[in-house]
Amino acid sequence: MTEPESLATIEGVDEHIRRHSYDRLIMLSDGIFAIATTLAALNVRIPAHAGSLGALLLASARSFIAYALSFAVAGIFWISNRDLFARLRKVDTPLTLLTLTLLSFIALIPATIGTLYLQGGGDPQLRLYGLAMFACGIINTGMWVYAACHPELMLYGVRRRERWARAGYAASFPILFLPVLLLPSSQFAIVMLPLAFLVFLARRVLLPKWIGVPIR
Repeated sequence: MTEPESLATIEGVDEHIRRHSYDRLIMLSDGIFAIATTLAALNVRIPAHAGSLGALLLASARSFIAYALSFAVAGIFWISNRDLFARLRKVDTPLTLLTLTLLSFIALIPATIGTLYLQGGGDPQLRLYGLAMFACGIINTGMWVYAACHPELMLYGVRRRERWARAGYAASFPILFLPVLLLPSSQFAIVMLPLAFLVFLARRVLLPKWIGVPIR
């Protein structure tokens, strides 16, 4: 299959390099996210022999939980990545390096969650997972803040208020994973679930009011 760049009309070298760098970074990002979710599915362990459907589902429960959690976390960061690149018109070297760093941690999601759920991990494995997700959140926030500080990278219609409101929303992601990093496994869900609700509320209610347009 030909690359998208091959479909372009005649253009100058500078414009071709700009578009090529932007397109290839998007292609790499989507590929890494796709691989991360696929590896999460490959980690699902279904017993070859089970007395009933209920017994099979029960025996596979930890694998399915790990898969669902891996897919959900990857999906959260993919949506944020998609929203950012939908507003960019070009990328530069620092933003490219930040994106590559984020992708390097995204690729670790199946491994960290798999260790936690499939191998009966305890607090050390939970901390490793929390650290990886916290790092993803920090880097993702850094990408939004960097883009907000460099409006020349963004489409001309993206207003200053929207840039910074979305950067602030991205900053909620590392906060969301702090309980996993700091609290015992028996307590983090009690704190994380209300935080997740607040993050959802911020995206669906507060952010649209602040920027003055519906969230797409």
